[in-house]
Formats: sequence, structure tokens, C-alpha cells
Amino acid sequence: MNQVNLMSVIDVYTHLNQTLRKSYFEHFNIQSKDAEIEDLKSLIDNKEFPKNNIGIYENFNIGYSIPQIGKEFDLLRIGTDYIVNIELKRTSTVEKIEKQLKRNKYYLGFLSKKTYCFTYVTEERQLYLLNDNGILIEGKLQNLVTILTNQVVQKISDVNILFNPSNYLVSPFNSTNKFINNEYFLTSQQEEFKNIILKKLAFVGKEILAIKGRAGTGKTLLTYDIAKDYTLSGKNVVIIHCGKINEGQRILIDKYKWNINAAKTTYDINFDSVNLIIVDEAQRIYPAQLKFIVDKALENDIPCIFSYDGQQCLSKQEINYMNETIIESKLTFSVFELTAKIRTNKEIASFILCLFDKNRQIERIKYPNIELIFFNNYESAKSFIMEKQKNNWKAINYTPSASKSLPYELSNIKDNYDNAHTVIGQEYDNIIAVIDQYFYYKNGKTLSTRNYPHRPYYHPSNMLFQIMSRTRLKLNVVIINNEEILDRCLNILNII
Repeated sequence: MNQVNLMSVIDVYTHLNQTLRKSYFEHFNIQSKDAEIEDLKSLIDNKEFPKNNIGIYENFNIGYSIPQIGKEFDLLRIGTDYIVNIELKRTSTVEKIEKQLKRNKYYLGFLSKKTYCFTYVTEERQLYLLNDNGILIEGKLQNLVTILTNQVVQKISDVNILFNPSNYLVSPFNSTNKFINNEYFLTSQQEEFKNIILKKLAFVGKEILAIKGRAGTGKTLLTYDIAKDYTLSGKNVVIIHCGKINEGQRILIDKYKWNINAAKTTYDINFDSVNLIIVDEAQRIYPAQLKFIVDKALENDIPCIFSYDGQQCLSKQEINYMNETIIESKLTFSVFELTAKIRTNKEIASFILCLFDKNRQIERIKYPNIELIFFNNYESAKSFIMEKQKNNWKAINYTPSASKSLPYELSNIKDNYDNAHTVIGQEYDNIIAVIDQYFYYKNGKTLSTRNYPHRPYYHPSNMLFQIMSRTRLKLNVVIINNEEILDRCLNILNII
């Protein structure tokens, strides 16, 4: 994203042929539509904007979007003293303008600078400003010009380095207070799905709905956001979590009186006067429990939402449940499938996909947030991991077998109580993942394990994926005595 001069953009748009204009805009990564450029032209054509003060048009980012989050700003200029954001609208309402500018101020607030948020409405030729109290007021163009004139502009080669996507990624489990205090926003896709779901739920009846998404798409946040809306409106929501109750859920239960239940207690739940049933991580629930819940929902006209990721089954038995297929055969509306990865860094997501599929083409990108280290034995690896834990790294164990000792348990850290099962639905900034000598590429393609003395109940490769996909910022891969996997990792990291 290159910074541009707005006067130059208008001149290019007005005077150059379409081919040359397109080339110029591509160079500066300007993807604005013609109508948006017309709105920009309308703004700076106002007599209040001096044409002899070229400096006020300098160093703007046009259409900048925060990576992963997808939050876009029409015009953004960052200074060492303060930030100026200008949104351009052909027409709009006061309510929509205020909502957008409040959201913009929230996202820009993480840069820890004073922020001026404006909206210019072309048809009204009117400027609006969000004041320091968060109230939308009419602004004067001359004031905007003064603010631009006085700003100490910061020349930035890559604006992305200023924005840390993890600042905006709130988990109901790991950032419970922020979640309860509404210190987050949903993505446009999440908001769209939420609005449709709430409209469907407004008609009391036999609604069976589903929210589906891969790791990092934000299905847990969307699911719990809907539950919070229902709870705050005084309605009785029953959440059935198909796993162990985690610390964040315990806070929701004890402090905020949420009705969250482990799936093992399904048959003990009182469904009287329930307004909504939510089943989270539904890919893991026992088929008999699934049938019981659906029957209860239909018998009592209770709407039900299933939230799941069919790719996150940790055992062959869970795969054989075919819960995804069963649930989707019961739905009263099409699946709400989240597609955009908002949690995992693009590089980390790419690394994980290439690691698990040896035939996948490696992307030519840099991997500054992937750390790789090799040890020849478990003892050295575990010493390294315990040292890393002192510096804000999260080591997640493989889930131990209930009946037989399996090789992957040799890499588990004693007194680490979190494993592949307990961290389902959670996220951490810095994750350590261990790959030992038993991992290999089955048929030279898919990551798997071999030479175990006993068949593992939980798939080690599925648990590894679960562990790695909890990552928000950095991933440290510890390889123990495995040249094949080390070679693949180095190929991924060294492709450039």
C-alpha cells in the first residue's frame, strides 16, 4: 500500500486514458471505484481546499484494509502527532455515519494517537465529525483543512507494520472481559450472518441452524455473540459445549450466570422455558446426544444452533459419527459457513497447510513469525520448551491416551494441563508445537504417523493441527529426530 497525493490521483483520473490510469492506480494499489474517486473529487473541489497548498494532499492511503480483519478506510493519513480518517459517501444517514466512524475510531485507537474521524457526504456537500465524546456533529471543511495543514505527516513505506491484527481478535474464552464489555467488532461476514440468524430466530418455531467454519474463521465469537444478545434480552439460552469447560467459560458461568454445560451432562439439562439451544464444537458430540437435542428442540419448539468444524475431529470415532452430515440433513436453512481467516496470520496458515500436504504448492512469501528448531532427543527438546514457556510461549501437550502409553506422550511437558482437547475454541499469541520421529508423509503426500506400538485413539496428526491452529501471532515448531519433516519445513521457509 503506497502513500499517494490526492491531487495527483484526481489529475490521473481526470486527464489520463483508461489504460494508463489503470496502470498508475495499480502501481499505488488504488482499488477505488470510479464513483468513489468522483466523491473524492467532490471533496477537494470545494473552495475551502486551497489548490496552492499541495502539502495537505500528500501521504494519504486510499482504501487501506487491515490485514485479516478486512476493516477498510477510504482515506487515511497517519502523522507523528495524530491520525486523520476521512470516509466518502455519495449519500448516507446520520445513524450509519456515526456507527462507521465509531468503529473506525476503535480500530485506529490501537495506534495510541489522537484520531480525527470525518465523513464527507457528496450529495449534501456536508462534512461530519465524530467529536471527542463520540458524538457525531456537523463539521466545517475549513477545520479539516487546518487539521491537515498542521499534521506532522509520517512517511510510511508499509502501513501494515503499524497494525497488529491480534489487537482486534477477541475470544470469548481468552479475552472474556473484552467480550462481555463489547470491546470488539464482528467482520462484515459475521455481521451479515448474525443479522440473518437473529431474523430467523425472531419467529419462534422449529428452526435448526448451523454455523460452520474452519479454525480461525471466528465461528466461536459469532456463536457466543449471538448467545450474548439473547442473554442480554432476558432470554434463556442453553449452551452445550462438546469438550471440557475452559477457564473463560467458567467465568461466564460463575460471574455472568451463563447456562453453559459440558456435553456429558446433556441428559441432565432442564429444557423447560429455554428460548435457544446452542451446541458448540458439535462435530464431537455423541450421536445419541445429538439425536436427543434435536428431538428436544423439535418437541418443544426451541430454536437450535449448531456450531462446528468437521475438520477438527480428533479421533476416528468422531469422524465416523458423521455429525456434520447428520446436522445438515436436519437444517431449516442453509449453512452459515464462515470462510475468511481472521485469526491465523496468512503466513502461519500457509505454513500449516503446506506442512500437512506435501504436494501443496509452497507460496513465495516470507515467514518471519515461524520459528524452527531441531533436537535429536526428547530431553533436549523438553528443556528448550520449558525455557520458552518462561517467555510467554504456550506449549500444548498431545492428549494422553486413557489406556495405553503412546510415543507422543514422551514430548509432553509435565504439569502442563492444556492439551489438544482442552484448547478447542481458544487462541494464544505464541504456540509451541512438537513433531517427533513418528510423523511421516503417507504415500509421500499427507502428514501422518507410523510405527506406534498401539493404535492411537486420538489421531496425532489431527491433534497437531488442532495445536498449531490455535496460533494468533507466532508458531515455534520443535522437531525431534525427524529429517523428513525438517526437510519439508526448511523447503517451505526457504522457498524465497
